[in-house]
Amino acid sequence: MNTLAFVPDLIFRPREEIQAAQERHFAQTMDLVCTSHPHYRQLFSKLGLSRADFHGTADLARLPLTSKHDFMGNPQSFLLGSSDVPAEMQVVWDTMYTTGTSSGKPTPFVSTAYDFYNVIAMYKRILGLRGVRGNDLIANLCPLTVYPHGAYHRVSAAGAAMKIPVVNLLPGRPSPHFHLGSELDEVVEGIERTRATILWGVTSYVRRVLMRAAEIGADFSRVRLAYITGEAVTPALRSNFEQCLQAAGARKATINVSYGITEIQGGFTECCPGGGFHNPLPEDIHVQVVDTESHKPLPDGERGLVVISHLNRRGTLLLRYSTGDLSVLSRSACPHCGATTDRFTEMPQRADDLVKIKGMLVNPTVVEAAVLAVEGVSEYQALVERENMADPFSMDRLRIRIAGAGAMADKAPLVSLAVKQATGVTPLVECVEATAIYGLNGSLKLKRFVDQR
Repeated sequence: MNTLAFVPDLIFRPREEIQAAQERHFAQTMDLVCTSHPHYRQLFSKLGLSRADFHGTADLARLPLTSKHDFMGNPQSFLLGSSDVPAEMQVVWDTMYTTGTSSGKPTPFVSTAYDFYNVIAMYKRILGLRGVRGNDLIANLCPLTVYPHGAYHRVSAAGAAMKIPVVNLLPGRPSPHFHLGSELDEVVEGIERTRATILWGVTSYVRRVLMRAAEIGADFSRVRLAYITGEAVTPALRSNFEQCLQAAGARKATINVSYGITEIQGGFTECCPGGGFHNPLPEDIHVQVVDTESHKPLPDGERGLVVISHLNRRGTLLLRYSTGDLSVLSRSACPHCGATTDRFTEMPQRADDLVKIKGMLVNPTVVEAAVLAVEGVSEYQALVERENMADPFSMDRLRIRIAGAGAMADKAPLVSLAVKQATGVTPLVECVEATAIYGLNGSLKLKRFVDQR
């Protein structure tokens, strides 16, 4: 099978070359989809579509969106089943897990050896955009989990792409059968001992590591980059994170945020703060932003639902897959790095982020900005709940827990006032031990805003 060779600098080539590469991969993929993909073959039959109806990527708009519910409902039906391909396109290299199914178990996302080769190529571009050097050392702060997750495993693939060392510090204990997990202080010591230059992990946990390093006076002076992912990073949180780096002694360090998606086994990444989130493998990942109601593609510059299509996968393959996030797409050259690949110019945020509390629509981003604006508050969690959880008709309330127990008691009224002024909702504010807010317990992310109703 004739497939396009990886072009290391394609994301800086003229748009015409990127689009040509997309069309070649799309044609090859659709040949396989129409003969060997269980879900889409059934869908095409239902819609009366055939291979002849797909001349190019523009024809993807003929398809309805594939939802997370579709994928979760029968993940095996999204596996490409062709046997008339080279061995590396059939061999299952690994299975990562994403959104939970109706049974509570995460959904398997399968990569063949061929897919994994392309994942390594993608990380070559990602690390290039981030300014990684040949003498860097990455500290992997993502936890090992019971269900394999790309947040842990793909950091090593990224190191391999650049042929630089990665130290896996194994925070947390995912299971009573695993005995090598590291406590917080062990992670801090590991970063200091290995003289890591890059910290890579989920935003809230990396921030926690930095705060602990500052508390015990660890030497993080060699840290120059912090790669954070898995959680939305607001301007308020970015500013606070920069303060945490400074306090930990990483005075010249910069932050790089990515929009990580398990379904691409990587992330759309910044070239610099404010540079937007670049598609690192446009020849394999097709991006659209569509209207939230009609699902028709929107012009660049308009906010809508983020939709991705795989153009060059041989394991799990998704077409017009809705991520459930909203953002703005641009295909113009990045003014910071000059990349011509498509990029999101706004941090994607959940389409369903607004939460109604006591009849008021509340944006969690606004709550975060208000809480973190109170000097001295380092960590928090917001809970939406009923005043009486046993009564389904009980009044709603917003409860905010700030880390620090009794030492933060004087901050509680300030947080309450700040949130009330920002949202119109007066919260109940509690001061608790930090462990009540974040204990890993095998989880990848700190849930800052939890609706318990």
